[in-house]
Amino acid sequence: MITVRPTDRLSFAVRPDAETVEAICSARRKLCEKAGLSGPDVPPEQLHVPLWRVGDYVVPPTAQDIDAILRRAGTVEMPPFRISFRCAKSLGRGALVLCGGRGSAELKKLSIRLRDALTPPGAERGCAFLPHMTLMRSETILPERRIKAIGWTVREIVLVHSQLGRATHRLVGCLPLRTRQLSLPGFDL
Repeated sequence: MITVRPTDRLSFAVRPDAETVEAICSARRKLCEKAGLSGPDVPPEQLHVPLWRVGDYVVPPTAQDIDAILRRAGTVEMPPFRISFRCAKSLGRGALVLCGGRGSAELKKLSIRLRDALTPPGAERGCAFLPHMTLMRSETILPERRIKAIGWTVREIVLVHSQLGRATHRLVGCLPLRTRQLSLPGFDL
């Protein structure tokens, strides 16, 4: 029996703004120096907080697949919110991550709303969610360490296409966070 392995993945994430990316890269350098960490860094343009893995594909997703996913995710309502990370630590497979801090409840709520919008009725809806941002891979294990808070305001979610087993991430969609507009008779908002 031949097993066909997925080659591509689509997932939703939030990304820091350019100023925050600089702060994150600076914190990563300081952590590496102080803790003696070495290994491949996540490139600055790929830093993100994963929200929901849409799915894995044995062939690259089509433009129609991506459009349909973005339409369904576009039904999610969530106002912009502030997040920050106050800790760094090692997770499985040598991932050094930022975690802990403000906005974790909002990130989880956004993840659940995406899950609910994108998962077909009756399908498995597991949601083990740990808000984090992977900074690098290192064989050196770092116990949890407090850092100066790094944060930004989340204003949009992005759909990322990655090739499994390769360090390629391509932004294929972006949706602004929003709340439903109220309209009252006789009032313009």
